[in-house]
Amino acid sequence: MPVLTLFTIAVLSTLFYAEVPVQFQPSMQMAALALLLLQLVQSLLKLSKNNRPEQQPEPEPVEVPQPAAAVQYDSSDDCDAAVVQLMARLQEKGRLIDFVMDDISAYDNESVGAAARIVHQGCCDVVADYFTIAPVYDGEEMEEIRLEENYDSSQYRLTGQVPDQPPYEGQVLHRGWKTALINRPQMADVADAPSLKEIIAPAEVEVTH
Repeated sequence: MPVLTLFTIAVLSTLFYAEVPVQFQPSMQMAALALLLLQLVQSLLKLSKNNRPEQQPEPEPVEVPQPAAAVQYDSSDDCDAAVVQLMARLQEKGRLIDFVMDDISAYDNESVGAAARIVHQGCCDVVADYFTIAPVYDGEEMEEIRLEENYDSSQYRLTGQVPDQPPYEGQVLHRGWKTALINRPQMADVADAPSLKEIIAPAEVEVTH
């Protein structure tokens, strides 16, 4: 299981099922939000790589008249640019990259908690713009569940004492999330604007003269 996933589960379990002192709750909430969003971005990056077309063997050259040379274009550029532009929107609306890249250990919990509201609201708006999100499991957390032999392993992550073969019985620690609809950002042609694959937020310059 990826380290980021394990860390996310640990933070969420601590936040929801342990008695966290009030002064540490804002920091824990921000950590949980940042980890979940990083997992989202990581999943989109993985999806973009999986969607890249496989290289096909080059056909034998045929002597035929050729039209004017066209610009070679890799459709995977669109996937990369879409991920970068999603990051750009999270930065623009919720200052997520500023928060993740900053050293928050220098700030007190009250300051972190105040920033958490801005990051949370902005990132929620972006997620709502581009995704229709629903829980994987329709019931409630901590409910008893039985997974039969034909269960979809992509929808359930098993932890604890897992036997070799189903059925599996246990409790739902987290309902999971899935996307019912993805609305990718509308962009210009990547071939005309290569920076779409690179720039999350441009440097800001205040002109004084």
